[in-house]
Amino acid sequence: MTEAVWQFFQGVSTTWHSVFMGLLAFIETLFPPFPGDILYIAMSGLGAARNIPVVLLWIPGFLGCMVATLLLYRVGTSSKLEKLESLVVRTSGKDGWDRSKRLLARHGAWLLVFSRFIPGIRSLLVVAAASSGMKKSAVLGFTASSVVLWYGLMVTAGTILGAELNSASEFMSDLTAVLLITVLAAVAAGGAVFLVRLKRQKK
Repeated sequence: MTEAVWQFFQGVSTTWHSVFMGLLAFIETLFPPFPGDILYIAMSGLGAARNIPVVLLWIPGFLGCMVATLLLYRVGTSSKLEKLESLVVRTSGKDGWDRSKRLLARHGAWLLVFSRFIPGIRSLLVVAAASSGMKKSAVLGFTASSVVLWYGLMVTAGTILGAELNSASEFMSDLTAVLLITVLAAVAAGGAVFLVRLKRQKK
């Protein structure tokens, strides 16, 4: 599927290039299984080859992701949350939904600040934050800071790697592995600190 979508986007004119990049970010945020990040990197490389200004490669990602984030927030605050939640769970998996809720209960805003860098549950974190009662301004503000960094990274990777789908895919595989190791290390460190504090309290 990724190859077919890439072939289509290569035929998009320079005029519509940024619009379709925004669409990629929008779809990937709402439906995480969609390989939007890989395609966004390759499209950034193609945009650089077409001499499209870097800012016009970065802004579409930011806007597309934030519009989708706003929709995810509304899902989290909807009175029909149960039905919508089941849709989200089917899209991203029940394990991811449960994990995002547990993590938010412990670390809240900090998770949203780094949400785009947490593989597998980044979109679910927004829904979980909204359903927990966090204010819209806080959810969007914290998430926006993460989105700024994420699409800056995607565009930078694209301009370096060029319009190469395979290179983009390899980069995302390596990045995801590094991010997962980082998350696991952070969880382990947090657990160790918690145990040390618990022992001190018992004394």
